[in-house]
Amino acid sequence: MHRKPSYLKWVYSIFLFATLEHGYSSSSQITVDPPHNLKIVDPGFLGHLNLQWQPPLTLGMFQHCTVQYELRYRNIESEDWETIITKKLNYEDGFDLNQGVEAKIQTLLTGHCTNGSDVHSKWTQTSFWIPLQGEPETKIQEMQCIYYNWKSLQCTWKPGEKIPEGANYNLYYWYEGLDHALQCADYIEANGRHIGCRFPSVELAEYQDFNICVNGSSLALPLRASYFSFQLQNIVKPSPPEQLNLTQRKREELHLEWKSPEGPIPSQCLTYEVQFQEDDASWVSRSTEKEVITLQKSNGSRRFCVSVRDKVNIYCAIEGFWSEWSSKQCLDEQQEEERWLLFTIVPITLVMLNAILIALLFIQKQRAYLKQVLGKKEIHLYQEAIC
Repeated sequence: MHRKPSYLKWVYSIFLFATLEHGYSSSSQITVDPPHNLKIVDPGFLGHLNLQWQPPLTLGMFQHCTVQYELRYRNIESEDWETIITKKLNYEDGFDLNQGVEAKIQTLLTGHCTNGSDVHSKWTQTSFWIPLQGEPETKIQEMQCIYYNWKSLQCTWKPGEKIPEGANYNLYYWYEGLDHALQCADYIEANGRHIGCRFPSVELAEYQDFNICVNGSSLALPLRASYFSFQLQNIVKPSPPEQLNLTQRKREELHLEWKSPEGPIPSQCLTYEVQFQEDDASWVSRSTEKEVITLQKSNGSRRFCVSVRDKVNIYCAIEGFWSEWSSKQCLDEQQEEERWLLFTIVPITLVMLNAILIALLFIQKQRAYLKQVLGKKEIHLYQEAIC
């Protein structure tokens, strides 16, 4: 009578343990295949590539799971991977085509079918290279692109060290919004060879990747292509500041004002560097965000010169170029003395001249009055004498 409950309890415990163990082993044995057919597609946008893949072949058995993909990619010479997690089957980004590209991807499962745990597939990976043609010494050198005053883009370069006779370079560019890469329509030339390009209006390309390829060919052999990518706001070179006005308000204090250059750059996007020199001493620099600054002058200096340049600040761009220096403005002690004479002695002289003129007019008026009185008195005496 008392053994039956103990026996049933023992059987129930074994059944419960077996059920839990089965559930645990079922969850731990869930696996999923990686995506298949991972490939890197070049649509001809000079470094803007498309990474594509297909779902795992066994995905149909996980209909009640959340399926995502972890994608990692980089240029081969980079130490760091870029990582994204997405539910899509493609992803686009920009790469440096001067080197190879590699990518890898895995499947991620979450949800009720995994008992709340994350299930990762194995990685599948691929790589991509632009076919290299031509000797490395035929590549262009010292490529530099400048967006002058935020409205005019120009790129220049030097020919490669071993460019064959009769060879020439061609520049192609692309940014999002163009259907295909365009060739430069206004080359800069020297000795009959392309050494740069002036671009048409590219305002639509601001704050996005601007991709360039410079390649070429000759009758002897092809030239090695070079690829570049930048954003326009990061290569701006402003015009220098204008209308500098340097004045001395106190004996040893100078006041300098200027105006930002005309053009599309907002004044709040500029930072300034002021350099100044006393007599023949070395130039000294100071930075400011405003279009005005107060400078201290040493006692006894005879000549004080200033110049200002500007640059797009960190609030509007990551980097950029300094403008050329503005025209130099100087203040001489002799000029200050002459100015002091002009603003002190001259007014005093004018006041004195006015006083003298008023006195002369008063004297003249008094003389006329006396003459008139004396004249009347003489007439009266003459009349008395007759009588």
